Amino acid sequence: MAGSTASKINAVVDSVITLVTNATTIGTLTGVYERDEHPAIPANEGRLPCAYVVPLVEGKDVIRLTMTPSNMYHTFPIHVMAYYNMPDVSTSLRTVRDYAYDMVDIFATNTSLPVGQISPDMTVESGYWTNQGGYVIHYWIVGLTIKTLF
Repeated sequence: MAGSTASKINAVVDSVITLVTNATTIGTLTGVYERDEHPAIPANEGRLPCAYVVPLVEGKDVIRLTMTPSNMYHTFPIHVMAYYNMPDVSTSLRTVRDYAYDMVDIFATNTSLPVGQISPDMTVESGYWTNQGGYVIHYWIVGLTIKTLF
């Protein structure tokens, strides 16, 4: 794949966004965005449920040069998080947790990206918070490690 290192990293991010956008088992999302913001922002704007794809958050790209000057190994994190406005805690915990594991299943069966692979090591986090208006926002976060050579 020709292009700069940045364009290759962006191709990986775009392919993860496509996987999330095409997921049919994680609820009907209003959008999938490459950004990281507090869930109160999309909640106040009426954009829930939505998902974010955030590369290089809580981590860094570890680059290892090869004997060939034009090739480098990259290992870097991408976090995928989704937020849902739910009616309460008790009836929604399992639903949102199931969405997170459905996303893991999608990543586990689609590990090949345009450049590189999704590592078999993933993390899952699920939780909720209640805002001052009384509505409950549930979320999940799936942490991926991407390994590439280009």
